Amino acid sequence: MTVDTNRRVMSPDELIAACEAVRNDYQKGHPFNAKEIMSQDEFPKLAAGKRRSFTGGDINHRFEGERYINNPDKATRRHQLRKLVDEGGETAVGGDKVAHPLLSRWEAYAFGVTDEEINDLEKGDADPWILISRGWRVASNRYQHFSVAIGSGMVGEGGTAKHSAELLEAIDRDRKRFKEWGVPDIERALMNRFEHAGIDIEHADYNEEIVRHFCTTPELQEQLIQVFELRAQMGAGGGL
Repeated sequence: MTVDTNRRVMSPDELIAACEAVRNDYQKGHPFNAKEIMSQDEFPKLAAGKRRSFTGGDINHRFEGERYINNPDKATRRHQLRKLVDEGGETAVGGDKVAHPLLSRWEAYAFGVTDEEINDLEKGDADPWILISRGWRVASNRYQHFSVAIGSGMVGEGGTAKHSAELLEAIDRDRKRFKEWGVPDIERALMNRFEHAGIDIEHADYNEEIVRHFCTTPELQEQLIQVFELRAQMGAGGGL
């Protein structure tokens, strides 16, 4: 997609619309489909995907931390700190919700992946595609303006927020199937998907608010649209 800002500052609504146009263009060839597990025969493939995702270690807190460090605005830094707590687990500050990397482990257990496997995978080398995509992700959040870094979350979290109801309905159907199949710890197995289908709505609102207030030059706006397109092509988030 060619981006033409005409070197003028777009209004916040125009900028959000330009980003959503990227999403709509991408989804013409990749329509949204809520994740749903129809058969236990899918478990080996799902396990393989989880194993691949664990290679090289989790990067969630790395890029969220880069956003925090990269942000000079005190008010939004505090909000970003709140998001770090959401992602890193409220248990770190006396709450009940666990870290998202642990949720990912719980999900993997249901497919037959063990803690020992995950530990070894996290200590080993990353899958090449994982290494490149995650390396770019961390670097972009470190070196780009914070409005572009945080705004890039509009792709994944924004997409999940748009389809939250559909995602939650699919989780409910999988819950019934998991019970029929005798999957242990069903709530834990589904908590990763459930948590993101809910909390991503709040995060999506935050991402968009940052864009509206701080992505206010033609250069930053063009960077955001380009990053949005790259993230879309990478298949980021439940909404893509």
